[in-house]
Amino acid sequence: MPLVRSDLLSLVEAGLRTEFFRAYRQLSDSSIVPRIATIVRTNLPTQKYGWLGSVPAMREFIDERIPAGLRAYEYAISDQVWEASIAVERRALEDEQYDMIRMRVQDLALEATRHREQLVINALLQNGIAYDGKPLFSTSHSEGDSGTQSNILSGALATETLQEAIAQMMGIRDDRGRPMGIMPDTLLVGPALQWLAMELLESPVVVQINTTGNYTPYRNVLQGKLRLIVSPYIAGDHAEKWFLLDTSRAVRAVILQERRDVPVEFAALDRPTNESVFMRDLVFYGIRARYGVGYGLWQTALMGTG
Repeated sequence: MPLVRSDLLSLVEAGLRTEFFRAYRQLSDSSIVPRIATIVRTNLPTQKYGWLGSVPAMREFIDERIPAGLRAYEYAISDQVWEASIAVERRALEDEQYDMIRMRVQDLALEATRHREQLVINALLQNGIAYDGKPLFSTSHSEGDSGTQSNILSGALATETLQEAIAQMMGIRDDRGRPMGIMPDTLLVGPALQWLAMELLESPVVVQINTTGNYTPYRNVLQGKLRLIVSPYIAGDHAEKWFLLDTSRAVRAVILQERRDVPVEFAALDRPTNESVFMRDLVFYGIRARYGVGYGLWQTALMGTG
């Protein structure tokens, strides 16, 4: 039996669906989100996170265990519904302009990935309230026996400020007054600081001028110390800010919460019986997803004010 026009539309939709998810998987694998944020998948519209104080220190097992109480915090993240849609003239399908439509569907996959990145970066820039009731970046964090602690450093990105920031993060204590073992491994900057950051982290030598006007090369102790990530969303009024992160922890400073039971959806309205096709001669393709962003451990991130 020969194919009819409705059969061709079904085949086109199936092909575009495959094209979308192929592009989406590739873009997601190269996204910065898994490298700087914790991704949590849940079946609940609002997920509560019970932030507990640090576990007790190891001790010799002499007679019996001594359980220690934990300080409990409650923090919740709710998801939101997001969508992006494109309209295609029906005659583009009739004229078999499939490559043009395929490229627009690939752009939908790019938008789905880009939006997640922007949400994660905006969470850092907006500096919302973390689980301890203080802004994510604050000079007055305090929990239990930790004392007052800061994860903000005033100053432009430079060798001295970066070294100071590393030492500041490594000195962060838990709610029992013990060093948390924070080890910063990532420097996050915007386009305005990317070349300076590359010099700081990748150059084998630094050159300094002494009092006699002579230039002396020194070994760059920061070379290879941190991984560099550049985000285009650190711009405008925030262009000079920089972030030092510990991404080795299971729980990082930002959490991207996704619905496990509602994956990214690709849908089409391309049947002749659909109102949009009949009345406006337009075919619609769109994506839909549910996710939200919140904060994890403030201890794993430090902001340089620039």
